[in-house]
Amino acid sequence: MQLDPVLAAYLADQPDLVWDDDLDLAAVRAAENAESLAAPRLARPHEVRDTSVPGPPGAPDVRVRVYRPSPGPDLPVTLYLHGGGFVVGSLETHDNAARLLAEQARTLVVAVDYRLAPEHPYPAAVEDAFAAYRWCLEHAAELGGDPGRVAVAGDSAGGLLAAVLCFAAAERGVRPPVFQLLVYPSTGAGDTPSARAFADASGLRPAELEWYGRAFLGGARPEDLPAYLRPARVPDLSGLPPAFVLTAEGDPLRDDGALYARRLAEAGVPARLHDSPGMVHGFLRFMHAVPAARAAAQPAFDALRAAFAAP
Repeated sequence: MQLDPVLAAYLADQPDLVWDDDLDLAAVRAAENAESLAAPRLARPHEVRDTSVPGPPGAPDVRVRVYRPSPGPDLPVTLYLHGGGFVVGSLETHDNAARLLAEQARTLVVAVDYRLAPEHPYPAAVEDAFAAYRWCLEHAAELGGDPGRVAVAGDSAGGLLAAVLCFAAAERGVRPPVFQLLVYPSTGAGDTPSARAFADASGLRPAELEWYGRAFLGGARPEDLPAYLRPARVPDLSGLPPAFVLTAEGDPLRDDGALYARRLAEAGVPARLHDSPGMVHGFLRFMHAVPAARAAAQPAFDALRAAFAAP
């Protein structure tokens, strides 16, 4: 694979962390937030504001950041869930992604600051995401949004959460999203060719993925987990919302996204797959520093905008 040269230089300057129980997560999170806050803003929506929404029963409220692209009414609404392996990532690290999503797709974006593992293992992130999704449905009109056009989007672990919400909405009798935008999602595909070929391409090594999974699941037993936590392995995918899946050529999770898109299409769900040449996992985080990463994200923004415009 020919890695984009600017991306290669950027990655070479990043710390090579060992993701295990000895890692100082607080320091990593603080450093990531500091870098993101210092980065230039790639879009200037009409309004950006922080608020909180009621959390799951017995849990604290969930902080969200609302991005309004324009002052007009009846905007489509997109719930956005950031990546980070369920252990890092925040509203700050994905602020540019949310800003561009609002601007380019012309959608009101509600980004979710869900609880992170290992302090808050499963089902905390899923339940926070669902609480925020339900709030979007119930309060879209108050935000200036269209309650009939609410989509979900996410990258990496957030892409998995977005996919999971589509199953959870059906399971819990809640109106499903009209669209799912999944950027290099984890879908539980297992040992795939891309996982073997690109294990070290972006620092996303097998041991790191395994540690993320253990941190996320905590002490949960596999037999007690819903099947849709591995959506690529769910036998019947029929009836799910239309999807656009964006993958990266040099990503161990590339086949996770490709397999899920193919299986959705085979189940009769309108699903499109787009692979990004020269990119690695996590490129939404690099858009401020790598022009090719910004360009690679554009098909996702365009797909969401087109989905909202469809009759």
